[in-house]
Amino acid sequence: MQHEETNGYLTNSAERRSNLMFKDVIDLAPETTLTFETTYNKEWQFTTQGATLAEYAKYGKNYGLCNDPAAQCYYGYNPSTYTSDFDYVSLKSRLASWLTMENQLYTSGFEHDYTESTDASQTSTAANGVTFYNTAGKKVATYAHDIPGKYADAKFRSYGDTLRFKAHTSYGDVLFGVWADVQKDRRYTYALDLSKNAIPVPSKTGSAYSYDISDLNTTIQPYLELDIHPWKGVVIKPGMKYSMFTRDYDAAINKSTKVPLNDTQHYGSWQPSIAINQRIMKNWSAYAQIARGFLAPPMSVFQVKSVGNVKPETTLNYQVGSVYHGKNWMLSLDGYYIDFSNYIASAQIKVDGIGTTSTYVNSGGAIYKGIELEGQYVIGYGFSLYGNYSVNDARYKHSTVRVATTPDSLASFGLLYENPKGPYFSLMGKYVGHHWGLDSTTNAAGNAAFENQYKIHSNVTADLALGWRIHNIGGFMRDVTPSLKISNLFNNRSISDFAGNQSYGDAPLYWRLAGRSVFFNMTATFP
Repeated sequence: MQHEETNGYLTNSAERRSNLMFKDVIDLAPETTLTFETTYNKEWQFTTQGATLAEYAKYGKNYGLCNDPAAQCYYGYNPSTYTSDFDYVSLKSRLASWLTMENQLYTSGFEHDYTESTDASQTSTAANGVTFYNTAGKKVATYAHDIPGKYADAKFRSYGDTLRFKAHTSYGDVLFGVWADVQKDRRYTYALDLSKNAIPVPSKTGSAYSYDISDLNTTIQPYLELDIHPWKGVVIKPGMKYSMFTRDYDAAINKSTKVPLNDTQHYGSWQPSIAINQRIMKNWSAYAQIARGFLAPPMSVFQVKSVGNVKPETTLNYQVGSVYHGKNWMLSLDGYYIDFSNYIASAQIKVDGIGTTSTYVNSGGAIYKGIELEGQYVIGYGFSLYGNYSVNDARYKHSTVRVATTPDSLASFGLLYENPKGPYFSLMGKYVGHHWGLDSTTNAAGNAAFENQYKIHSNVTADLALGWRIHNIGGFMRDVTPSLKISNLFNNRSISDFAGNQSYGDAPLYWRLAGRSVFFNMTATFP
């Protein structure tokens, strides 16, 4: 059980969070166990939407929401509640000397229930104004100073079963099973006048609802994998799974078109894979893997229009690497190449009377590729050095446009100290290379076109963690470990991500790195 409350790092962004977890393992027989676990989480907060550069300059780098009820940025207009749970029961048993089985039944759920102003980042009262229409779509009243907003509820519940078998043979292991899942999704939103006790606001369609959608997803995925040891030092893992996915989409009011849509789509895909691990020497190994991936079109595609016979997104994934362990050091090198087909991408378009909004398009394809180098050197006396560096490139096919939010490089590096009988600490730095906030725009013809916008520059942060293990202290406690963690040690608060555009004026919004934080923890072990 855990509960925490905070005023929030960002202004007027208070938060409360509670978490519950219970788990029990029962031995039903020498080779059979039954496991129960349940978790429940609830969070309440005032939700921020990012800020413009002008707002950061005027109100400070930790600006989130304002304290002015006359503006849409007022924190009281933007409360959110998040609830989630995950529960499962798992049965593991050895059915024979060569065969084991695991069956896991589960359910998980999530709900986001919230009210918000139309643009929570907006400090200007010029963006205010609410217009009411009657059921025939005729304008009946306009209140120029009222706060426009909405109420929204999005929730899903998933039920599933995973059945796994592992058979041991003289040639290797055979792994097979099936995963089945049914997910029910429900989401809707309607316009409000937050200045008039949050009453619904009918639009030109005659309804206050912006969308009202129900969605049912069914997945069945059988699989087979072999773990073969053809000769000493070699492991070969060929595998095959088949994904069957059905989406039943039922919108009384669809998100973009504002008209009903009832559509059912079926998708299926074979997903072969093979992985090889070769031990070259006692302390040196190499590996390679090829796999095919599959992703059915997301719900967001249906929210735009009737998709017809849209193709699912597929990938071909290639990975090679090698690991070497010396006497007091380790070095690994890894390379990857991912070929996306029918890549579904979010595109920003400008709509008259609305501003900049998102739509979804089939971008044709994209290529992700990169190289990663990782190493660790043991200095001695409990000290070691660690480093990791990767160069990454993600671009749309036949284009120089980079996929948004993908940094061109990443790195982590630092000094570690470990003493099992006493103190320990780590000083770690993290580098994130530059990336683009968007990869689309609206061309002169009013159509979505791929083009990078809003460059986010690289940043470096450092974290310090230290503690002390105190053993056998006596009394009613056996061991005590006080620890301290300081995140963002040097208080770097630079721009870290793009957060969208304001609906009034289209000014870009950004996120900043959270400032320095200090967290103290004390754990104790009882006899």
